[in-house]
Amino acid sequence: MSKIAIVTDSTASLSKDEVNRMGNVTVVPIVVNMNGTTYREGIDITNDQFYTALTKAKKLPTTAPPTPMEMLKVYDDLVNEGYDEILSIHLTAGITGFVNNLKTVVRGYSNAKVHVYDSHITIEPLGYLVKYASMLAHQGKEMAEIIQNLDNIRATIDEYFVVDDLKNLVTGGRLTNAAAFAGGLLRIKPLLTLNDQHQIVAIGKIRTMKKALKYLDDEFNTQYQKLDYPVHVMMTGTNNLPAVQKWCDSIKPKYPNASFQVGQIGPVVRTHIGSNAFVILWCRQVPELQV
Repeated sequence: MSKIAIVTDSTASLSKDEVNRMGNVTVVPIVVNMNGTTYREGIDITNDQFYTALTKAKKLPTTAPPTPMEMLKVYDDLVNEGYDEILSIHLTAGITGFVNNLKTVVRGYSNAKVHVYDSHITIEPLGYLVKYASMLAHQGKEMAEIIQNLDNIRATIDEYFVVDDLKNLVTGGRLTNAAAFAGGLLRIKPLLTLNDQHQIVAIGKIRTMKKALKYLDDEFNTQYQKLDYPVHVMMTGTNNLPAVQKWCDSIKPKYPNASFQVGQIGPVVRTHIGSNAFVILWCRQVPELQV
């Protein structure tokens, strides 16, 4: 039986305690370049430190994924620890070319079998897939079964979110239909989701954040009513944890059969969506996962 390791990137919103508890997960940092300094997400700078420094930034930070050599070094280290198969789960190719480039890189890697998996998402749902894969690996499941189970959960992931404005998404080139929505957005809250290619698209605009959150609540409820399985709901945002917690508290009682988690988005994704974003994401619940 293979000994399987799980690798992911720092956008998965996993705490150090969570990673330590899982025991078979390695998180590779994506870097943020700000004010002439390079920070490894989750290592060199905390969320709070990043948000504080951001207020003094002269221009929008930039981000960069791990290099091929860095990823191969991670895999080599895992081989030296006795792992012979590696499942590398990362943020969607709809946002960055990293996962597709990595698939090319590992074709020539022979020290272990490396399976590169596109989560089709990022932040908390990516972390949820990683936790599920870790659990299955600990249960002794073979790689093919782990991937099939991940596919089943990944197919149920959906999301809506609102940002204060589109400046960061447009500047960073992460908004697919930017031309249709970039103009005339002063004092407008853009509503977004991911399309079938897992790219960020704007789907509407509302005058106030209060109305935008009501829209997200209604859209989630509409989708929820169509589902015939229990869901896990992930509510998160950028530099606004008390407000996200309040938002969660307002809708959680309506869904007694759903599980909920509340979080905050790290520096890399925050760089691209801006401050005071509100995000609701959900997928089929894995009852065995304690989140």
